[in-house]
Amino acid sequence: MILLGSFIYPAKISDFMQKFIFFKVLFCALFLAQVAMAADYTFTGYGTVGYAQSDQSYNYQRFISNSGTFMRDSVLGMQADARFNQEWGATVQAKVAASLDNDNRWAPVIPWAFLSYRPSNDWLIRAGKFRVALSLNSENMDVGTTYTPFRFPNELYYVSSSLDGTGASFVKTWEFAGRELNLEGYSGQSNVLLRHHLRDTASTSWIPLKLKIEGLALGLHQQEDIFRIGFFNAEYTRRDSKPFFVHLTANLLPPSSGMSGTYYSPPDASGTTPKFTTPSFFLGVDIRWAWGLQTTGEYIKRRYAGIDIGPDSESAYLSLSKDYGRFTPYVTYAQIQSKNINIYNAVNGAQVTGTPQTMPKVIFYNAQNRAFADFLGMADQHSWALGTAYDTSKKSKFKAEWMLVHTDAMSSFIDAPVKGESGNQHINVYSLSYSFLF
Repeated sequence: MILLGSFIYPAKISDFMQKFIFFKVLFCALFLAQVAMAADYTFTGYGTVGYAQSDQSYNYQRFISNSGTFMRDSVLGMQADARFNQEWGATVQAKVAASLDNDNRWAPVIPWAFLSYRPSNDWLIRAGKFRVALSLNSENMDVGTTYTPFRFPNELYYVSSSLDGTGASFVKTWEFAGRELNLEGYSGQSNVLLRHHLRDTASTSWIPLKLKIEGLALGLHQQEDIFRIGFFNAEYTRRDSKPFFVHLTANLLPPSSGMSGTYYSPPDASGTTPKFTTPSFFLGVDIRWAWGLQTTGEYIKRRYAGIDIGPDSESAYLSLSKDYGRFTPYVTYAQIQSKNINIYNAVNGAQVTGTPQTMPKVIFYNAQNRAFADFLGMADQHSWALGTAYDTSKKSKFKAEWMLVHTDAMSSFIDAPVKGESGNQHINVYSLSYSFLF
């Protein structure tokens, strides 16, 4: 059984995927052979060397602490695009970044491998593995030269970190009065990993999940301005066929036990479910004003349908930037708030006391309460980021940022220390990077 969690990452090569690795390699080999025979093909690459350091000893966003790290933001990728004729094309992208199932190593992945079909100028159909374009920058978030901020706010963009899927999508385009309206639909599935950090054992676990994803998004492009609204839904099941907890059972200890207080325990079979869904609503706006001003804002509301203890959340950020020649300074405010924080507070704050004779059980019950609280995976925090980008050329950028993070009740983005809390924390994060295209 499992509760819920915070960070979701595309899965490593699991036992299931290993059964099909031959076919994936064969597909890539056939694609490269076709590229060699294609009438038009291109090879491009991108990368970021990023360093981040905080003023806290615990890890934030998996990697950032006062020890400093290159793993949070560094990435190297290459992409091959082939155009076989006016209608057919293909794309394969590979990258090396921090491992998706280990916090201490790097690993290669293939985020994109799809065929594209364009029957006319206003239709585009793709089939294969691709990233779902939920947020404004979901598809290009690895390419640091394409945007000004050092990184996109984790308060919102972690919601779309699991949106690499294998399936099909379409884009229909209408042009009118100098504007472009796009309707995008997609459906597919993805193997992902759910990351849990347990503070009292200082350990991290990875739970294998399978997602079925589908959604629609409508976008309006007016000169350089972008307006986007969308709906996304994911159905979660465990690849090991275990169920999810719908709720936790609160148990009040009687005086005859020699203990007092409340401990939480797993529910019986009636309190579990084999699957749940997360319908999400998205809204994004990117407006270019006069004098080099730019305003960007995004909002996502996510609900866990069928899970009473689900970390239903609302996330939003607002960013303002201005061009000064090659410099583009910016300021960003971001926030995420889970709606069931009262459940976390109850579980995390539950305490059992007892006599010296019952102390082993007391220790067990209190540790169990804290472990369940960690597994809930909720987040309640906001942040301010102040930074700048410097364009050294059309293909490279230097970036620097100072970010101040404040957590309220708790934050699953923090790997809380043993016996510590992720709530009521203040974190200063200092970051430098160099991004490039080739």
